[in-house]
Amino acid sequence: MFNILRGTLPYDIKIVISGNHELTFDQEFMADLIKQDFYYFPSASKLKPENYENVQSLLTNCIYLQDSEVTVRGFKIYGAPWQPWYYGWGFNLPRGQALLDKWNQIPDNTDILVTHCPPLGFLDWVPKKMQRVGCMELLNTVQRRVQPKFHVFGHIHEGYGMMTDGTTTFINASACTVNFMPMNAPIIFDLPNPRTST
Repeated sequence: MFNILRGTLPYDIKIVISGNHELTFDQEFMADLIKQDFYYFPSASKLKPENYENVQSLLTNCIYLQDSEVTVRGFKIYGAPWQPWYYGWGFNLPRGQALLDKWNQIPDNTDILVTHCPPLGFLDWVPKKMQRVGCMELLNTVQRRVQPKFHVFGHIHEGYGMMTDGTTTFINASACTVNFMPMNAPIIFDLPNPRTST
């Protein structure tokens, strides 16, 4: 993480999104957290708003996406940090309309979708809970409307790997194992020629 914050990874273009562990990037979460008497996240809850209100400025030499898009070498890339409620961390939303409202912002012509959470049924199995924890609303958005070439996500460490539905290649690029050990190798994939040359 330190290299990402300093922008020193040796790549021309780096695209970054937040997830449930990037608490200070979720401004609403932090506003609620610092009002609580009991602190589930003691180190974060002691912060003052001026300590985190401009946290995105710490990301140097990269492109940060939060419910936004960028075109890189002709590929339209959209990024979003949200997931169905999961253990009271950042960027949680209730299943249903709240998540659908976020996914409805994804443009139809997205080539690469980067979300923190997986869609339901794709690399989202949590063996310890014996259940899938992906997002149904995201699945419907990806398969019925957007149909990106690639959908890259993480969140569920046990789901690391790749699979396809014949239209979209789903990539769970979790760097950490279920025990939070950063041992999963980066997943590298080739991109076909983009639709446009902008």
